[in-house]
Amino acid sequence: MHFDELERLYNEQAYTEAITQLEIYLQDNPGEARGWQLLGLSQLENAKATDNRDLATAMYNEAYEAFSQVLIIDPTHVQARVHRAYMGANIMADKGDETIGDCDILIAGGDEELTTKALLYRFQVWVLKNETEKALADMQRNLEVYGSLYADDLPQLNVARFQCFTRIGDVYYHTENRPAALEYYKQAFECTVFNNRLLSTTWFALDMADYDFAASMLQIMITAGENTKDDMLRLLRHIQQLLADGVRNAALAREFCKGTTEFWQQFFGDDDDEGTLEQISTGKRFIAEYPGEAYFYHYTATAFFNIGSYQEALPWYEKSLAIKPYPFSVVRWYFTSYKVNGQFPESWPDVEHNIPYDWYAAGVIFSEIIQLEKDNGVKQASTALKRFLYKKAFDIYHAYWYENSGNSYAGHPHHFAMCCNNYGIALYEGGIFVEAAHVHTIGYNMSPFWEQLESRADAYHSMGKLAEAIADRHTILENFTEVLPLMYYVSIHERMIDDLCTLEKHAEALDLYEKILGEYNTWIAKDMQELEDYDRETITYNIDRIKTGRAFIRTNSADDLSERILALETHLVEKPDDSDAYFNLMYLYFDNAQYEHCIGAINNRISIGGVTKLPVISQMKIYYFRGKAALKLGRYKAAITDLLHTLQIMSNGDAADNAPNYRFGVYAFLAEAYLGEKEYDECLAYATQCLNIYASNNWAWDTEASAVRYTMALAYEAKEDPATCKKIIDLIVANDPEFRPAAEKKNELRGGGLFSFFRKKK
Repeated sequence: MHFDELERLYNEQAYTEAITQLEIYLQDNPGEARGWQLLGLSQLENAKATDNRDLATAMYNEAYEAFSQVLIIDPTHVQARVHRAYMGANIMADKGDETIGDCDILIAGGDEELTTKALLYRFQVWVLKNETEKALADMQRNLEVYGSLYADDLPQLNVARFQCFTRIGDVYYHTENRPAALEYYKQAFECTVFNNRLLSTTWFALDMADYDFAASMLQIMITAGENTKDDMLRLLRHIQQLLADGVRNAALAREFCKGTTEFWQQFFGDDDDEGTLEQISTGKRFIAEYPGEAYFYHYTATAFFNIGSYQEALPWYEKSLAIKPYPFSVVRWYFTSYKVNGQFPESWPDVEHNIPYDWYAAGVIFSEIIQLEKDNGVKQASTALKRFLYKKAFDIYHAYWYENSGNSYAGHPHHFAMCCNNYGIALYEGGIFVEAAHVHTIGYNMSPFWEQLESRADAYHSMGKLAEAIADRHTILENFTEVLPLMYYVSIHERMIDDLCTLEKHAEALDLYEKILGEYNTWIAKDMQELEDYDRETITYNIDRIKTGRAFIRTNSADDLSERILALETHLVEKPDDSDAYFNLMYLYFDNAQYEHCIGAINNRISIGGVTKLPVISQMKIYYFRGKAALKLGRYKAAITDLLHTLQIMSNGDAADNAPNYRFGVYAFLAEAYLGEKEYDECLAYATQCLNIYASNNWAWDTEASAVRYTMALAYEAKEDPATCKKIIDLIVANDPEFRPAAEKKNELRGGGLFSFFRKKK
């Protein structure tokens, strides 16, 4: 077997077969260092994978010997020496001297990354040999090397320093120098506040009566939420007893109170009224003990806030802010002020606070509070504060991860990613789509989760980057289906189909349409019955949207339009009250010249779903299409009524709803309708407005421009102004010779007399 085939077996994790084939290979090639290296790697992986201790030991020995054989053949082989040093430090207790020798050689090589590994391995051997001073010296030297190696990567540097300081602290701890151990654990904590040693170190700090340090770690544990409920309760109960026994420490008392808000029922019981009174009592007791600590005023205020007693909460929040404005105090004070005074304060306090998670959490708290408000005006007024809070958090996180500044309170990558998601959504809600997509990209790169992609897809969609939105949602379906809630699984299909249709990728849209409806019939409809009412209703709504969206999925079928109409008509047999289906049929019936059906579909849409709650653009379309259909049927008065109503709706919209091309379309059809009603001056007035739009926007002459002028020519003809009529017809023919109605009219005017057109119509 060739060596590349042996490498393939290893890469495919077929380690046992690779070992068998390598042993055969090495019989013929005993001096092949790369063969021995691959054998050692395969045996090492096999040993890690086995649960049989004796078998694993034998495999580790074989792997060690294979790496040794590499070094006999090639003493400069770095990776073989690294693997052998690793095994000697971590697995092979009897290889201490050889490991120290390997580490000495690696350190002498001068490569900083290899040096850090070698110093770590040698440190572990010194510890086993009880060579404490040598072990500590290696870790101190490692701190120096890491400082150089990661000079431009603060997060990585802090993780490395944490590991070094922790190991030094452990050495002192096990050699009964507890004060020195505590000092190094403190340094380790400052390097990486989010770490896996918090619980044990907090107990140690409490035992050593270092209550400030214990409080700092308790704050992080409450934030991270990575310890079990039982562990946290045991710790909080112990702190509660310490405080009851007379320990006086404002920071410890503060973090204990924060802990009780996370485990409210465990500390205050199931009776909300009694629990609230007890929380207020606790808050006031600590205020009496620590009148200069802002948090206890916040804690007391929040007890009132949670039961809706805003009038009583407000003075306590104001006292808290006067001492130290915490982000989570600011948002509750802001909302409480609104509840008491009927309006939000004009500004919020200037807060200096360098813990990004607190800013992020304040944004989440404020979003949840505002979400309960029914007044959309209140929600709109609150968006600026939400963006401010998330941006404060984002800026601190970003500086730490991308600008090499700040501290490890910003060092939790998943917290940063969650902040990016919420900040991106807040930007999106404010119409700041490009920045929202950028922020979501940073968050996804930091910690990929599907919500980040879905939020970014929304931003891309609103930017008009539909291909990018589709790609993000495709990634969700490819990689996150196992964790994706069923409700989102369905809605993502609906949004992708919509964007694919807009991009005219109808074949892909049809494939997705048939896939999701097939899944709905085979398993989704059954599985959704286990969900909450809201989720079931949302899935049903999205499935209906997918079915009605069939209206816009074109195929190459000769009967494409009829097939799309039939699909929606069939859906309406099942769901006769689906107003969206009638709305979409409006388009199809019009395109299929079924104008009576078009008007009927619109009337059904209005009677079932109403109009006033629709977006302005949808309201416009309803009356615009009914007006066009009436015009096609020669019902000019009805057409005029609907088209004038369309203009009225547009006037209530924003700039996008009053876009020049929208107004042009309505004016042009009004001109036609007034011509049909023989109200020629009105016809000319609206046609003139069309021409004014062309002039003011500097639009080039096109078919629509010819059609409007042709309508004007007919109006002048009817007003018995042949000269103006002829002049307009000549202008059309000169600029748009392919516009046949004008060419035919020109010939008619030459030969048939001024009113021949109207005689022919009769």
